[in-house]
Amino acid sequence: MRTKVGLFSVFSLIILMIIPAYADVDIATIDKETFTINDTFTISGTVSDIERVTLAAVMKGPSGEKLNKNAFSYQGEFSFMPIDAGLLFESKGTYTINVFTENQPSESGFIIKIEYDRNGATVLPNYVLELKEIGNKLVDETEKLSFTASVTDSSIEEIEFSLKNHPSGATINKDTGVFSWTPTDTQSGGYIFDIVVKSGVLEDRETITVNVNDKPESEETVTEPEETVTEPEELEIPAPFVDESKNPQSYVDRYNSESRYKEWFDVNYPEYTSIYEAVGLEAPKELASFVDPDLDPQHYIDRYNNEAIYKEWFDRIYPEITIYEAVGLEEPIIEESDFGNCGEGTRLIDGVCTIFNEIEYGQCGEGTELVGKVCEIIGKTKVNEKPWWQFW
Repeated sequence: MRTKVGLFSVFSLIILMIIPAYADVDIATIDKETFTINDTFTISGTVSDIERVTLAAVMKGPSGEKLNKNAFSYQGEFSFMPIDAGLLFESKGTYTINVFTENQPSESGFIIKIEYDRNGATVLPNYVLELKEIGNKLVDETEKLSFTASVTDSSIEEIEFSLKNHPSGATINKDTGVFSWTPTDTQSGGYIFDIVVKSGVLEDRETITVNVNDKPESEETVTEPEETVTEPEELEIPAPFVDESKNPQSYVDRYNSESRYKEWFDVNYPEYTSIYEAVGLEAPKELASFVDPDLDPQHYIDRYNNEAIYKEWFDRIYPEITIYEAVGLEEPIIEESDFGNCGEGTRLIDGVCTIFNEIEYGQCGEGTELVGKVCEIIGKTKVNEKPWWQFW
């Protein structure tokens, strides 16, 4: 039994000698949150072992490694000599400082990130700001849509929510992330906008689509005409059911406001392209369902031309119309310049319109040809000349 205990003690001692004790960096900080290229900054922090260890700080920029500094810890704490910022920063971009001990793999070191531009450098927070996935939403007109935006790291305290390119009436609480919107009865259609969260210099956003369903009007009792008119060979304008003593707009108003009247007309008069044609009125130019009449139509044109995801959504949902037709604008006509065409009395010579004389250049007008130096009418009957002595 004693022999076994002795062997176990020796074996345990060998394991302790083989397995080294690692001292990792617990935390590393910079003594300034912002600074300029003319400042100095100091890296300090703590390690997990109070024994003296060597530390390295490898600093890299957008183009690769810039500086490599060394320091020693004392009773679990360390501090590098002040570093001249001008030696590190040279171009705009993100710089990293990786601090690790002599016994610690560099890939597991403590990372400090710094964003630099011509105005100075800013130390970035050592956490990741990321929105939890929200996804697309569906809602009916006049019904409330509500949800709460949040971030994946609930320990982040200073965050602020906002909306970008959102529809009229939509809001979000900047502190809690609660989104709220009740679309009006004229806001049916698809809306693409961004939910944005910020924390200091960090930002994250998610682009979502909210589709608003058109909510039908409540049905009312409608007295239908007693007779159903068969389809005539030629359209009667106005249609037979129209009383010409009444304002034709009254039929349009009923069609737009009474669902049963609309159904009756669509079933019994399919030969007419619209209620406007049936009553003899010119149909107004209709806007697409997603267009807010209170917004400048150019707003939608600019989004279509500048936002790839908005253009893809529009082309997919509305393949039969252009963005100009959707918002009720005339599409501009681009006229191409004419090249090589000269005005009357001129001729293109070596790329220059030059005034010329027809005879000088051997050219005649339309219907003539150059004979000698005289422009003769083409097809003119010529008189046969006879000898002076022949009179017959």
